[in-house]
Amino acid sequence: MLEKFEDFITDLKNNSFVIIREDNVEDNVEDNRELLKYRDAEGNFEEVYEEMKIKVPEKDWEYEDLGALSLDWDAVTDQSDEAYLWGGFQLHNFSSALSSPSDFWEPYNEGRRFWENNPQPEAEAIWKDFLPKLNYINGSGHGSDGTFGCILREEGVYPCPMYFYDSGIWFELNMTLEEYYNTMLQCKAVYYWQYFYIDTEEIVKKLGNFKPVFIEHGGQYLEGPHAFDDKLRDGTISTSVEGVLLQMKNIIKRFPKLFPDVDLAYFKERCAALEKALNK
Repeated sequence: MLEKFEDFITDLKNNSFVIIREDNVEDNVEDNRELLKYRDAEGNFEEVYEEMKIKVPEKDWEYEDLGALSLDWDAVTDQSDEAYLWGGFQLHNFSSALSSPSDFWEPYNEGRRFWENNPQPEAEAIWKDFLPKLNYINGSGHGSDGTFGCILREEGVYPCPMYFYDSGIWFELNMTLEEYYNTMLQCKAVYYWQYFYIDTEEIVKKLGNFKPVFIEHGGQYLEGPHAFDDKLRDGTISTSVEGVLLQMKNIIKRFPKLFPDVDLAYFKERCAALEKALNK
């Protein structure tokens, strides 16, 4: 798996349309390789078992080799009416994701305004028990945009279910950890790639009425999933699901020139399904 990530980073660096924003990304890869000499996978997963009674098979220790790889990219071409496109990741050490305390969600889920504006009461009812079991395996490499790929830790349970967390809302993913990593690379780790693999009805249910602009004392604040903040503020879109659809269309428009190796048939199918659901 490590070689796949390294090859992916190399391919992006050689793509003339892609700008790698991390000046030290090459050093990051080299530093991660150097740390392999000192990484004690067996000891780390023994700690996981002591903490969570989760027995990780030796074949999956390879995920520990990903260490703390990070990548931040964006792309600008000469296409007309192009929207900003970016991607990347900040990987979390796998054994730490399994055993360490989880608090990445606190800035999004502890605020009173969030729950007042959140249309999923069943989530509010369970978040205090559920979210501490969720821990991220990757965050965004493009800054704090609220998106995280996650595993759900249950004592003694392995493999762990996969989730996508977006600024206070979460969706279960029908894929294994290996499938998650491979799909992320196939999608070039582009922002919001996970929404192509989430059930359309669930997206509409959770985000179809979600208006993340909260007005208080004459000021506007963004709460919850909020792709394309400027378009929320100027009224181009009014709900989070419209932001998801906008990004899907942006990916489909931009990828043929940026990444001609990507087959967009599945992306187009999922985008059309979401748009149809919204127009009902």
